[in-house]
Amino acid sequence: MNEKRIARVGLLSSDPWSQRVQSLDKSLTRRSVDVLHVLPWKVTRRGSTGTHQISYESEDLSKLDLLLVLDLGANDIGSFFNRVGLLSALTEMGVTVVNSVNSILSMRNKAETLRKLISAGLPVPETVITESIDIAAEFVKNRFPCVLKPITGFGGLGVQLIEREFDLANINDYLKFHSQMFGKGAFILQEYVRSPGYDIRVLVMDGEVISSMRRVATEGITTNIHSGGIPEPNQEDVSDLALRSARSVRGRLVGVDIIPDLSGDYWVIEVNATPGWAGLQQVTDFDISDRIAERLLSS
Repeated sequence: MNEKRIARVGLLSSDPWSQRVQSLDKSLTRRSVDVLHVLPWKVTRRGSTGTHQISYESEDLSKLDLLLVLDLGANDIGSFFNRVGLLSALTEMGVTVVNSVNSILSMRNKAETLRKLISAGLPVPETVITESIDIAAEFVKNRFPCVLKPITGFGGLGVQLIEREFDLANINDYLKFHSQMFGKGAFILQEYVRSPGYDIRVLVMDGEVISSMRRVATEGITTNIHSGGIPEPNQEDVSDLALRSARSVRGRLVGVDIIPDLSGDYWVIEVNATPGWAGLQQVTDFDISDRIAERLLSS
């Protein structure tokens, strides 16, 4: 064990009062770790010939032993690239960043996540990724009903099931509208997997399944807990799929979304670089933040 080596940990989050931030703070503090809450938009980088400084208020972030990215909190491209650059710079300065910049970039880009899942031989529904409205519309007509997703995003935002005849008849206009709202010029269209009404979220940390749950949809196809999904205990063994998915994107702390079909087969839908665990905690009989803190400090 080398628990004493990590003495100062930063928690990067745009919501420092969230349950996961507060519970992690308590778990780390109980282990005599100095915890710094870092609001991403208040970080400043200064540089000149031969010097590079990164500070949060009066704190030198290069003095952190580890920075845990709980959410990047960036929706516009300028903020996103600035924060990715911040993580890269801290890594270069010797700070351990979880997840790594490369794995965060892979998972923030749904198309890249899919590529890595497919390359690893994992079961992925038939998918087309294109900037062409005509090609996207052709996929919809041939695979109706199907699921339309933005190329980036989280929380189920912009995920749409195309199942109405009206949408099919007006598919070009529908795709243009979706692109303006969510996709910004690129489309991901995917075969619709008919499920029993739930999917499975698995939380993986350093090659170990921490916890899993069923997420039951209450309306439409979105099962995300923040969008109204209901957490239930999971009894299905999808550990191998979850661990292989996490390895494919080289993520240390990830949420893997797996959906069963009506035949009993399983499909990997997404891998999330900044997973929450409020829903998981409701169906887990131990403190998830404690388990994560243990893994962080023993790595």
